[in-house]
Amino acid sequence: MEIRLSVVLLGLLLFAGAALSASSPRAVFDPNLGEARELAELEDAASQHRHDLELTRRLAATYLRLGQPGLTIATVRGAPAELGRDPLLTHRLSQAYEASGRVDDALGTAQLARARCEGQPSCTPATQAALEMHEEALAMLVRWGVQEPRRDGRTGLAYRLAQRTARIASLGLNGAGE
Repeated sequence: MEIRLSVVLLGLLLFAGAALSASSPRAVFDPNLGEARELAELEDAASQHRHDLELTRRLAATYLRLGQPGLTIATVRGAPAELGRDPLLTHRLSQAYEASGRVDDALGTAQLARARCEGQPSCTPATQAALEMHEEALAMLVRWGVQEPRRDGRTGLAYRLAQRTARIASLGLNGAGE
């Protein structure tokens, strides 16, 4: 009986220790690196100048690059309404949804980004092509039923096919003028 109780208590202690070590805070990156200081400065600037589109774009892109799609979503959704209508910021939101595994939301948002880009002088042909390629890749992921784009090998294939389609379309446009 005593041994059984000791084994149960040992098991509980091991379980509690494992739970505590698994829940300890973990930094996204080393706070001593220059990148951490740059991010902190960017966050401060963006919070002080909430209506600055370029700062909001940079912050959203930085969060994506650091693998923090939830922070990207919060940044874009928390931005003032006039900034939220920006096609490039909408594109970042789509990328964040994709990185979060929300492929259907990513596709709908990519379609919105492309639609917002049409007719805007600030949207260059290169930007339009990038938005179309992203939308096409997401459409493939949805058709194929991809649930976790980061872990599914079909994601790379979808982007390669979308890029190939964009190149072929580009060649067709260049050849049409000859």
